[in-house]
Amino acid sequence: MIVDLPSTSTAAIGKQLVQLRNEVGALALGRVLTLIVVVDDDAADEAVEIATEASRQHPCRIIVVISGSRRGANRIDGQIRVGGDAGASEVVIMRLFGKLAEHGQSVVTPLLLPDSPVVAWWPREAPSDLRHDPIAAMATRRVTDSAECSHPRAMLTRLAETYQPGDTDLSWTRITLWRGLLAAALDGPPYESVTAATVAGAPDSPSTDLLAAWLAWALRVPVTREDTQAGSGICAVGLERSSGSIDLARPGDLVATMTQPGQPDRRISLRRRGDAECLADELRRLDADETYADVLRKGSARLGHHEGSQPLGRGERVEARGRTRAAQPCGATSDGRRRGRLLALNRRHDHPRQGFRVHPDEAPRHPVDLSHRAHRPDHEGAAVMSEHPTNAPLVVVHPDKQGVSDAAGARLLLALLDTLCVRDDAHVVLTGGSLGSDMLASAGRSPLARLVDWSRVHLWWGDERYLPDGDPDRNETQNRAALLDHLPLDPAKIHGMAGPDRSDSAEASAAAYATELRAHGGGLFDVVLLGMGPDGHVASLFPQHPAQLVSDAIAVAVHDSPKPPPDRVSLTFECLARSRQVWLLVAGADKAPAVCRALTPGAQRWDVPAAGVRGLDATLWLVDVEAASELPS
Repeated sequence: MIVDLPSTSTAAIGKQLVQLRNEVGALALGRVLTLIVVVDDDAADEAVEIATEASRQHPCRIIVVISGSRRGANRIDGQIRVGGDAGASEVVIMRLFGKLAEHGQSVVTPLLLPDSPVVAWWPREAPSDLRHDPIAAMATRRVTDSAECSHPRAMLTRLAETYQPGDTDLSWTRITLWRGLLAAALDGPPYESVTAATVAGAPDSPSTDLLAAWLAWALRVPVTREDTQAGSGICAVGLERSSGSIDLARPGDLVATMTQPGQPDRRISLRRRGDAECLADELRRLDADETYADVLRKGSARLGHHEGSQPLGRGERVEARGRTRAAQPCGATSDGRRRGRLLALNRRHDHPRQGFRVHPDEAPRHPVDLSHRAHRPDHEGAAVMSEHPTNAPLVVVHPDKQGVSDAAGARLLLALLDTLCVRDDAHVVLTGGSLGSDMLASAGRSPLARLVDWSRVHLWWGDERYLPDGDPDRNETQNRAALLDHLPLDPAKIHGMAGPDRSDSAEASAAAYATELRAHGGGLFDVVLLGMGPDGHVASLFPQHPAQLVSDAIAVAVHDSPKPPPDRVSLTFECLARSRQVWLLVAGADKAPAVCRALTPGAQRWDVPAAGVRGLDATLWLVDVEAASELPS
């Protein structure tokens, strides 16, 4: 429904909203924020369409402020859109004429939703200083789009000079997937420091500039900014390491190629993100984006303001086919170091928190390096160099439990994207407990989740309480509520363990699960996710429990469990070890003694079961500060 209100007032618009609420229903109920869109008349229709689409994920009241001619009498031409014409929102469009065109904040204020956050968005040109703009002053978040400004690079400079908490830019949001893929690449072997980076993209692409600034800030290495054809956006990134470079190149708009030494080239879905999708991501969080602030102010300075460096965009012009080639470096760290800093998972949108890797040439705050350099073949025969032998764990510590679940969720999505590029299906073993469910919920909030072809994902469980389907204490039930029921999964690929409603005994359930696993390759998993109890148990394999001794089966019935209920079904150690990667998710001070025991050289799985699970390619411990508190420093 569209209602036009020519030559109106804010009072009349407010009255019409109340009348529509009475006629159509409670329009504002469930609205979570007010989105103010400040735009010129020529871009208004497109901006309304983008905001309406974004609001389907975040129902809100959209107020569009359009500045008309400043000549003549003061006048407001209004329009209200509700129902199918407004998506999940109600849209109020106001064209301001005369002196009112200079006082948009005065007509907006009466229409704000009470006790709700305010987000302001400038789809085209933005104020030169948001600190002094009246509409920006009333907003919790201020969203600009430097790519749509007449001088994008100058706009980035102004944003850096005038930044205040709550500012963000859609050019930053557009590089979320690039940052996630690069972070994931550095999370794998051979765990070498990056010595230099090259970013190739269009000279009119502020997203390319921000990606280069992010690498300079996060890695503390010289970064070369190379120009490609105007309008091409981000084309390629190269990260130099001693064993060779990691290259991520996207010659088109949909698919990129990841090239790494010792690994086959991987084709990865990396489409250009639409404005509605990026705006929806920005509406998802209302707190200050600290990473964006650091990159905008500190990362950009590393690229263009150090003595002897070249301004952005002055590198050698190249075509983005495969790997990039170094031109003139655009900056370095202030103390001249070239040692790369390990790249933390992004703290953006899906909110992964900053973590750190236990690494021999760092000064860790908690655990120390637990391995030495070793040369080994991977599971497909390609020789790779690793600082961590196959049977030695890698520990990453995050500030809190939320950081662990966010990081694990992001890692899982990236692992699925990588796996589905080289294999027809992916097989993942899920874990229960609050941390397992929190991890799935975090993954569901990530924009990466939309890139995964979930119809090709097989889901298994490491263990299950022997309870009927749908029981709230079952791991499957908890995981379904957290995410699985909201994904386009193939029901035939959700492999739950049978309870007493579908089997005669726990033994029968274990046998049926083993049969099902054999029908799908015998249980060679891509990722096994495990929690750990304060006693060090994983899955339902408890310390000094006879179920541990079963070595000739895929799954085992567990009776007299130390934790209720007494009857369970669990995969065996031998089955859990048939995974390319094993990740243990642990949080809380009560787990600290068990973490320490499990990671102590020579620990026996009979006493500490968590010490007995290793992946074929990698064993990763994702822990919080409290769980890592008893590791040696």
